[in-house]
Amino acid sequence: MPLPVFLSIYVFIIGLVFGSFLNVLIARLPRGISIAFPPSNCPKCGHRIRFYHNIPLIGFLLLKGRCRDCGEKISLKYPLVELLTGVIFLLVFLKFGMSLYTLKYSVFVFLLLGAGLTDVFTAADAEFECGIIPDTYTLGGAVAGVFFSFITYPGIQTSLLGALAGFLSLWIPAWLYKKLRRQEGMGGGDIKLMMMIGAFLGYVPVYFIVFGSAVIGSLVGIPLVILKKDKNYMIPFGVFIAAAAVLYIFFEPRIMALMLP
Repeated sequence: MPLPVFLSIYVFIIGLVFGSFLNVLIARLPRGISIAFPPSNCPKCGHRIRFYHNIPLIGFLLLKGRCRDCGEKISLKYPLVELLTGVIFLLVFLKFGMSLYTLKYSVFVFLLLGAGLTDVFTAADAEFECGIIPDTYTLGGAVAGVFFSFITYPGIQTSLLGALAGFLSLWIPAWLYKKLRRQEGMGGGDIKLMMMIGAFLGYVPVYFIVFGSAVIGSLVGIPLVILKKDKNYMIPFGVFIAAAAVLYIFFEPRIMALMLP
């Protein structure tokens, strides 16, 4: 097998494994549950999931989408999150090759997926009043972004300025909205997510990501509000921010050409 093909398969499998771990984070971080204990179990009957049923994608297929002990249907979100993470890890590798940038952007997209998907799933869960983006992704991610700036572009100064620009890019509009409307317009998780993105990418991409997330949010959010028939419906905006950041990673040259002709 040619080395590039072998490495691509290897990276995809690594992505599946991290996708499986991401499912644990998505389920446990918003609830304040330890990610190490108790071991993975069926949310319906509580039986511990056998290790070979925890193999990404394969475990779901072996179980035919149902718990072996109680027969409860397993949500499709679990294999889909694993598959999505595997595909994005592979795309990062194909774009950046064997370099530190592959490591950096793999960590970055993992954090983006975690933040965006946790926001969506908690917003859709009646257990929570709104979407939640845990600080583990955002504050921890901001530290990771600054760390990587020591060994890759954009450098420590640009990274710190990016974190500040990212934070202010949403904090100022949120503050103004609260002053004018006397109600929260944006969650603190979204603001900290932009800070994390700025720490990884620097301050210039912040402008595109704010604009891009607003466009994506409008295209998806307006129909949702209409369907819900509730103008006060809280849309989980974090997933749109994450989507815009992922688009920037893969289409940076074209985006920068549009922004800085």
